[in-house]
Amino acid sequence: MNTRTALIGAALVVVAVVGLIVLSSGGSDSSSSTDAGKVPTIVVDKEGHPVGGIQELVYRKGDQIHFKVKVPFEEEVHLHGYDVAKEVPKGGGTVTYDLPAEIEGEFEAELEGHKEQIIDLKVEP
Repeated sequence: MNTRTALIGAALVVVAVVGLIVLSSGGSDSSSSTDAGKVPTIVVDKEGHPVGGIQELVYRKGDQIHFKVKVPFEEEVHLHGYDVAKEVPKGGGTVTYDLPAEIEGEFEAELEGHKEQIIDLKVEP
């Protein structure tokens, strides 16, 4: 075997390996129905209502639940069912939820002080 044949063979192997890596990293059914790579951000207006209405987020069991809530005032954001509450500081701010989707079902996140639902979260099998 000459050097040229060996280099062509090595290049083909590299291309095949890179192709397999690219194909195996995309299109997985196990990702949530939220856009991969994008973290959903729910924005709350000054009256305490979610801009655009109650947001529906859908995940599969085993996925990572990941979203942000931006509130212009002090408030507690509570994800029911998972019983996770986050405090938005005085003057407003953003809280981030990042937890495993371990419990199947339909849950709501709400602004506790305003009793306002902002998210309808579903975890499917």
